[in-house]
Amino acid sequence: MVVPGLPELDGNNQALRAMDLLIEGDATGAVQEAVFFAAAHLLNLEVDLIFFDTTSTYFERDGEDDEGGDEALRRFGHSKDHRKDLPQIVIGLAVTREGIPVRC
Repeated sequence: MVVPGLPELDGNNQALRAMDLLIEGDATGAVQEAVFFAAAHLLNLEVDLIFFDTTSTYFERDGEDDEGGDEALRRFGHSKDHRKDLPQIVIGLAVTREGIPVRC
């Protein structure tokens, strides 16, 4: 991996360890925010108003994910498709007033 201005990393393991440090240091929110505002500035996006919409879909599967709590993606719940017998996920998308996606 080569990053201009930084010494070359020797192999993928070093790059992966660097990414682990970001997660362990709870820097992901700050990194996401910095990337978002840099991209918004670069693309001249107006982000004074954001629209957010959600939907759900179901899986042809017998049960929920094994993880409990907030970690499980597929869970039983209210189904707009009238499939209370199947686990589902909720999908969300945020867009600018021009319809450009800014967050999934």
